[in-house]
Amino acid sequence: MLNVFSKLRTFLLGQEIIEAERRRAVRIPCRMKVGVEGLGAPATVVNISVLGLRVETSSRLRKNTVLSVEGRDYPGKPLSARVIWCQNRDSQWVAGMMFVGSNEEKNISWVKTALDKLGASQNRVKERRAHVRVPAEGIAYLANRSGDRLCEGQLRNVGLGGALFLSEVGIQAGTTVRLQCDIVGRPRLDEPGTVRSCRKDVRSQHFLVGMEFSETGTDAVRKYLKGLSR
Repeated sequence: MLNVFSKLRTFLLGQEIIEAERRRAVRIPCRMKVGVEGLGAPATVVNISVLGLRVETSSRLRKNTVLSVEGRDYPGKPLSARVIWCQNRDSQWVAGMMFVGSNEEKNISWVKTALDKLGASQNRVKERRAHVRVPAEGIAYLANRSGDRLCEGQLRNVGLGGALFLSEVGIQAGTTVRLQCDIVGRPRLDEPGTVRSCRKDVRSQHFLVGMEFSETGTDAVRKYLKGLSR
């Protein structure tokens, strides 16, 4: 019976993707390519944190080996990581790796860039964010209380308690807004909340708007997240 409830819980919440985590650092689900020292083909990162990452590879990685990991999707210097474990799953190898670089090395590495783009800077992750953010993409809108749209932009990530939104215009922190998203094939999202942060991304020259939902874990948000985890 316990197993049945566990499976139901996984189906409804997306397990480690959107559930509150108690690890030292939150693991953020993702799909990004990296180069791993000694491998002839790129590996795929399936989750990442400030402490390490999990990768899928075509070849076995030897336990306790320290390897250089180079980002392919995000700019920044390579970072060394130690192989903690490696297992064969469904005709491919999955390995858990822990970063061994200093904080200074992390800050100039592709890992820092990746975490920032996923909406989880190192300081915020260390604070053990209550709910993991799921990477998202697609056109979305910020509207005022009356539903009038203020701006159009792109979703960057969504969680039970909030979202990160890429906008061409800045929105002042403390502004009450509604996040609206109506993408074909996904549940409609029209969630009220408050802007908690707004900073300019120097590369894209757009603004990253961090929004906190008025209510955590509404049915609409859970349905939307479940669609993203499929």
